[in-house]
This record gives sequence, C-alpha cells and structure tokens, in this order.
Amino acid sequence: MIPSGKDKIEILAPAGSHEQLVAAVRAGADAVYLGAGGLNARRNAENFSDYARLREAVEYCHASGVEVHLTANILVRDDEWSAARELTEQACALGVDAVIVQDAGLARYIRAAAPGLVMHASTQMSLHTPGGAMAAAEMGFQRAVLSRELSGREIAEITAASPIETEVFIHGALCMCVSGQCLFSAVLGGRSGNRGLCAQPCRLPFRVTGDKSGFDGCMSLKDMSHIGHIPDLEKWGVRSIKIEGRMKRPEYVAAAVTACRLMRDEGEVPPDLAQKLTAVFSRSGFTDGYFTGKRGRGMFGTRTKEDVVSASSSLLSSLHPLYKTEFSRIPLRMKLTAATENAPSSLQADDGAGHSVSVTGDPPQPAQRAEFSEEYAARVLGKTGGTSYYLDTLQSEVGKGLTLPSSVLSAMKREALEKLNALRRAPRAVPFDDGAEECIPTPRRTFGNGMPPLRVIFRSAEQVPDSMEGVSMAYLPLETDAEALAQTAERLRRMNILPAVETPRGLFGAEKQIGQLTAQAAALGIHDSMIHNIGLLPVMKKHGMTIHGGFGLNVFNSRSLDEYAALGIADSELSLELTLGQIAALGSAQPRGMIIRGRIPMMLTRNCPAALSPKGCMGLSGKNAAGGRKCSLTDRTGKELPVLCRTGCSEIFNPVMMSVGGNVAGKNCDELSLDWVTILFTTETREECAAILSGYLNGIPENKAGITSGMYLKGVQ
Repeated sequence: MIPSGKDKIEILAPAGSHEQLVAAVRAGADAVYLGAGGLNARRNAENFSDYARLREAVEYCHASGVEVHLTANILVRDDEWSAARELTEQACALGVDAVIVQDAGLARYIRAAAPGLVMHASTQMSLHTPGGAMAAAEMGFQRAVLSRELSGREIAEITAASPIETEVFIHGALCMCVSGQCLFSAVLGGRSGNRGLCAQPCRLPFRVTGDKSGFDGCMSLKDMSHIGHIPDLEKWGVRSIKIEGRMKRPEYVAAAVTACRLMRDEGEVPPDLAQKLTAVFSRSGFTDGYFTGKRGRGMFGTRTKEDVVSASSSLLSSLHPLYKTEFSRIPLRMKLTAATENAPSSLQADDGAGHSVSVTGDPPQPAQRAEFSEEYAARVLGKTGGTSYYLDTLQSEVGKGLTLPSSVLSAMKREALEKLNALRRAPRAVPFDDGAEECIPTPRRTFGNGMPPLRVIFRSAEQVPDSMEGVSMAYLPLETDAEALAQTAERLRRMNILPAVETPRGLFGAEKQIGQLTAQAAALGIHDSMIHNIGLLPVMKKHGMTIHGGFGLNVFNSRSLDEYAALGIADSELSLELTLGQIAALGSAQPRGMIIRGRIPMMLTRNCPAALSPKGCMGLSGKNAAGGRKCSLTDRTGKELPVLCRTGCSEIFNPVMMSVGGNVAGKNCDELSLDWVTILFTTETREECAAILSGYLNGIPENKAGITSGMYLKGVQ
C-alpha cells in the first residue's frame, strides 16, 4: 500500500464517536475532527466528553500518523469561559494539531493564552471571499474552512489569493443556510445552530406561496458530493478536503474516506464503492450544483423511504472490510547491524517524523544453508500488517557467513514498533498561559431619558419617510441605485440624520462589485458602512469607511467586542440570540447596540427556494423590496415567510414580527449598557415605516398580538 505524503491534499474525516474515529483512521484519513465537551457544533454527537477519552483518541491518532483537529466551533457565552479555558488547556496539554474556532472572542483568547496552538477558522465564520481569508489571517488563523456554497472557480480564486491554507467540504449534508447565518432552529425551538443544537427545521415541509405544484421540499437540499472534483481542488492548492458526518455511522465514514483516497491517489472511485456510498446515506442522491454553479431545482432532495431501506445490514456489513485493519501510512527507515558472532545484533528505526529508537537482539549465527541477504531481512521486517507502519528503506550490516533467524528479526521489529508507538503517543504539549489575556471592562452608559439613540435599517430607499425626528443614523442598501442613494442621503442630512450603507450578508463572487459600490457611496459623501462579514474589512478600510458591525458577525460575548474593535470596527450590533440579561452583563469598552424591532432574518441561502416555482424566483431581479413584487414560503401551519433577495442570495424572514422596545425601555438602557438601538425594516411600506417610528419615538405601546420577543427573553440552548 502506497501511503499519501504531505504534498497531497489532506483527507479530513469526522469522528463523532470512538467507532467513527477508528473507521476514519483505518480507512486512510490523514486527519480527523472531533468534539470534546459542549463547545462544538455537534453537541448531540457522542463526542469525547472527558479528558481521558480525548487523550486516548489523540494518542491513538498520533500513533497512527493521523492529525487531530479539535472542534470549538460554536458561539461562546461570557459565563462559559471556564469551559473554554479548560478546553484550550486540554488541547495544549495533549498537543492537538489544530482547533477549529467560530467565535471571534474565543480566537482572541486562544491567540493570547496559547499562541502556539494552531487555529482553523470554522465554516461557521461564513468565509467565502478572498477578503475573508485575509481577515482570518489577520485574526491569527492558519486555515480558512470555506463556505459550502462556493463554486469551483470561486474556490480557486480564494485559494490563489489566500495568505493561509484553505479547506473545503467534499462530501456530506448541505445546510440550506450559509453556515453561521442561520437562526431558524433558534427562533422556532430555542435550539441554536450557532451553538451546536440545530433541530433541522428546514427539512420540514415548506412550499413556495401560490405554487400549485405541491412541491414541499423547497428547504431541503441533497447531500453534496464533490469527490470527482478532488484533482481540481488539489491542482488549485486547496490544502484539505473535509467529509461532513459526525452524526452518521462508521460505515459511512469508512466509505467516504476510501472514496476520497482512491480518487486522490488513483484518479477514480470503483463503481461498486460509489454505489455503496450512495446507498449508505443520501437524500435522493448527491449534488455538485454549488461547485459547478448549476444551482436550482436539481439540488433539492429529501430522505426518502428508499434511501433509508438502501442502507441495509448486508450493505453495512460489506463495508466493514474497509476498516478491518490499520492503514499503513508511516514510513519506517531501518538499519540492521549484526557484525560479529559474539556481539548482540541491533535494529535502529525512525518514522521520518523525528522519532528514532534502537533495540538489541540475539547475536547472529553462522549461516547453515544460505547466507544472509537484505531481501530476506526486508521480507521479515516488512511484515507490519495490522500496524500503521510500512518498511520504506532498509540498510544492513551483517558479517560474512552470518545470519539472523526470522524469530530474532521479528522480535526486534515488534520491540522497535512498540517503542516508536510510545514516542508517537507522547503529548506534544503547547505552552498555555491563561493570565496572558484579560477582558476589557465596560464603562456604563448614561442617557438622560433612559433612551439611547435610534438607528434604522431600510431595505430600500422607497421606504424612507419624510420625517424621522429622533433617528440618529439610517442605513440604505449599498447596492441602491446611485441617483436614489444620493437623493436619499441628502434628504437624511436635511433631517440631521447620518446616512450610511448596509452591505449584503452574502458576498459570493461579489467582492469586486462591493468595492465599486463602496467607492460610489464614498464619492457621494457617505462614509459609514455596516458589514455582516469580516471579508469586507479590507474593502471598507481601503475606501476609508467607518465600519459598523452588523448582526451577521454574531457578537456573542465581551471578547468578541474587543476583537472586532481591534480589527477596526467602530461599534457592533449584538447577536439576536442573546438575552437581555446576557446583554447587560457584557464587558468591553466597544460601543454596542441591539435590534429592538423587525422581522428576524432566519436564513441566508445561495439557492433561492422560490426558484423552485415554475414561475421562477420573483426576487432575483431585486424588485421584491417594499412596494415591489414579493415572494414567500408557506409552512405547515399556513404562515408565510417573506423571501427577499440581494446580490444573488436570498434571505428568509420570520413570519412573526419581533419587538422588544417596551422591554428595553422598561429595563432602562443605562442598565443594558447600550449605545443605540436599531429598528430593522424589511417588507414594510413607507407609510408603515413612518407609523412604526412615530409610535416608538412617542412611547406608544405596541399591540402585542402577533408580536414575538424573539430570543431576548427566552434565550437559546
């Protein structure tokens, strides 16, 4: 068996349990990713919940020549830093090869407390532009795990421009939503996808409103499979290909790893294995629609009865040979010495990774039949079946007329491998200093009437009322027509309101366009911009914009506020998943605000579900802003979820309006330490926007019928 080298693209496999871990390693994965404790995005997986189990997993992988990437890829609350500290300390003590991080605050903490610990930016950070990879590098990450929605061309462009490694998903489930931008499960059931407890409500029946075809799987995508594109990814310089599936069976992991390895090393996957991979788990087959840019109806699919039945016990049994024995991937360089009949023989062995051992055995004996030959020694010493080693090179110095029995050679080989295993299992500890990072305390804010300044986000220039007394800043979409943007900005200035622009959350292939539109806004005298993605930091800085952080940045804790301030963000909108109590307890000197009214943006997707309608998506032209054509989805209860499209992506909003203006005023914003509050407009008309603003600014209580407090009162798990 010819092992893969470091020059080949890495195959990264899921390990949600011990059984999965063994299957991945034995099938030939180069690295595994696994979770420990509750700070990972698959909290319902078995995981490696205690230090002893995690240590055993790391030791087994390192002894087998496999890297371990520890997942810490959820948003972290301020009251969870003791758990974050413990996980970081364990990762350092065990010498894991990398830790996968979503939370900007956790990245800041690890960078200070354990600068030697390698960090990978999770796909939950929504990285899908060259600027995103550059920003991740600035934050101290060594690798960017790119969004699943990217095309092959976009992956190649990002990888070519990236100062750090890139990693892409190669096989497994596709979320309908861009990772890190989904609030669907949190809104509907309090189980946050950003916290590792997604309940997958998008797999439930939904249909395009008014569509008579009855198609109700318009929020469920097929599983992805880009295995056939591995040669291209390797050619473009992608460092790692990642298999999704920490909640799936070990047979699935073994089949996926084997298919990836055969495609990488031999250029093809046997048809029988490809068929078994489909049968073991799929949703009406696989799709590569994102990779090829062929998005649309063909990418959607559900888990059918036939899909379930295909994963029979006989099929699963047929996959067991794929991980029956250890995969030989570690090269052995051996030197055998048996110079004289009266001196012990010796065997030196090293693994090419800095580990070297030496053992002794019985003295050589006079050759009775045939003299010693290197071919004979290689046959005996090369029998490493059942281990992760293979004989790479052998040098021998054996006296003339002497030989060594195979039993002596085998005994020395076993002892050498045992010693090498012990060295390889030893922790590669990384220095850890918890006192190296401190959170900045929060200065209390004071407003004379208990009400902070009000900011407003509009979906279109047509929504802006003639009078908005009491509003301090108003955001317009960055892609607003230049003439409309100029006219509206001037109207706002006449009302003593600072005009600003809000950038889209979805940036796929649009970085150049965003830069041009930002230059246009700056030329019109607009110098304030809200971003929802760190990929726009370089663009905004280039054009001298004052950068305001939007809700898409998922600011969840005090250290995140500090980190974004250090990156050049002037102030930050807080996560919609925080409670008022958690907001009040936040530290940091970074100014912050919260959305107090509006439809909660539950999902950002690059595959518009409304495009499934025979009529096509009515929002792709950008004409579905307030007052224009609209499209929506209908759920099982008959509620309509508005769908609005921007720059090639669609946003799906909660059918129920969220409002906590009264709660915030009641708590007194001094106590919440807010610097402003925001009203988010989406589907409202100009007249409705005016009425809502007037009601809030004049303290008129809102009718609570049909209104939700979102997650501000109940929180999320």
